[in-house]
Amino acid sequence: GFNFEEVYGERGRDFIEIHHIKPLSSLKEAVAINPKTDLVPLCANCHRMIHRRKNEVLTVEQLKALTKKLYTELR
Repeated sequence: GFNFEEVYGERGRDFIEIHHIKPLSSLKEAVAINPKTDLVPLCANCHRMIHRRKNEVLTVEQLKALTKKLYTELR
């Protein structure tokens, strides 16, 4: 739900990071990537948090649960 353009103006227009659901480092050989099933657009902060711990990469669902839990606790 983060809108880069709203926060950063023109500089943020049409900006987003892309997360590979299966980490590229785990691939043993070249594979065809299907953008609809293999990639997820994320804001830079969420993307960084997913990869924050190299040996404990979160899924998008795990990150959603974590942020929902923390948001609920802060309210």
